[in-house]
Amino acid sequence: MNELYEVYPDYQGGKTDEKEKVAKHNIEIDIPVDIKPDAKVGRVEIELCGEPVVLCDDCKKKPDSCRLVLVQKVRIKIPVKYEFKTKVGESMTDCCPPFDK
Repeated sequence: MNELYEVYPDYQGGKTDEKEKVAKHNIEIDIPVDIKPDAKVGRVEIELCGEPVVLCDDCKKKPDSCRLVLVQKVRIKIPVKYEFKTKVGESMTDCCPPFDK
């Protein structure tokens, strides 16, 4: 059991010596914080980058057809607005048992 006080080793009953003693005790403080995220997506914009390129798909050659692959680079702009709502709850303390540090 951890005590909050100590007896002085040089204490002898009946003697009046003044001594100063500081009691120390650790406590744990808990503060709950709730965080609620919210995200809103704005208007999505697409921009073409350069001209499209037509490629022949050589891997899929068939005698009665020709397969082409159209490649187009695009830039997509997706605006997102983030918000966080926080709520701080009541703080709580726990003073038992003491912990060593």
